[in-house]
Amino acid sequence: MFACLAGVALRAQTQPLAKDPGPFLAPGQFGTGPERGPRPMAGPAPHLPDGRPDFGGKGAWYPGFAGNIAEPQWKGVHSADRHVDVPFLRWALEVFNHRVETIAKDDPEAQCLPVGVPRYMFDPYPFQIIQTADQVIFLFEGDNYPWRIVPIDGRSHPKDPNPTWMGDAVGHYEGDTLVVDVVGFNDKAWLDQAGHPQTEKLHIVERYTRTDSLTLKYQVTIDDPGAYAKPWTTSNTVRWRPGMELLEYVCQEDEKSSAHMLAVPAPKPSK
Repeated sequence: MFACLAGVALRAQTQPLAKDPGPFLAPGQFGTGPERGPRPMAGPAPHLPDGRPDFGGKGAWYPGFAGNIAEPQWKGVHSADRHVDVPFLRWALEVFNHRVETIAKDDPEAQCLPVGVPRYMFDPYPFQIIQTADQVIFLFEGDNYPWRIVPIDGRSHPKDPNPTWMGDAVGHYEGDTLVVDVVGFNDKAWLDQAGHPQTEKLHIVERYTRTDSLTLKYQVTIDDPGAYAKPWTTSNTVRWRPGMELLEYVCQEDEKSSAHMLAVPAPKPSK
């Protein structure tokens, strides 16, 4: 037993996190223009006629930019709801630090590849949620994967799901919360823009709760024994934008721009 615990300790975090690379732009470059109008007043969270929470309406959910799912500030702007001490295994920490120090040069999103989950709930693209009797459908504006379907008909995961970017999801309601269990991931996606890695062992549990008419609380527990010593949980507060419509978004996988992205030279770690 002691030897087993010692092995985990040797594989776990043994070096400091790479430093936040700082804002995309210098202070003031965005300007401080006037508000587009008065902020809408939040009302009670709506419900469907059958009593289930209503995650839809005339508008869209807008996560904003939360580039690091484990930090409340990243690149000079608000990120996740709170700081998380991520229980990295040693190789995963080395990979994460390399991605930070090279300014996310190898980010799959920069190559027009899907970003997967939970990153969709932290990336700066609006989305809508459509609910039917037996499934929940997510429609995304960006990130090269425009939809996600979560069955809520009581089914279980397949015994051996094919690894995919989005994983195999099954959901159910717990009161006013939609709970989504996801397995069957590939190891190609990053958990966020900062570069938290994942492996095919990833298993996540998502919880969606509309706390009022303008607020969606998103919580996700990440259980990936291939990259982390124990499960960890993070969250994001997603705002409702009344009247917002999803726009057309085009990204081509054979793009030519990411090869010219500048990065700080750093040796690439290996598992």
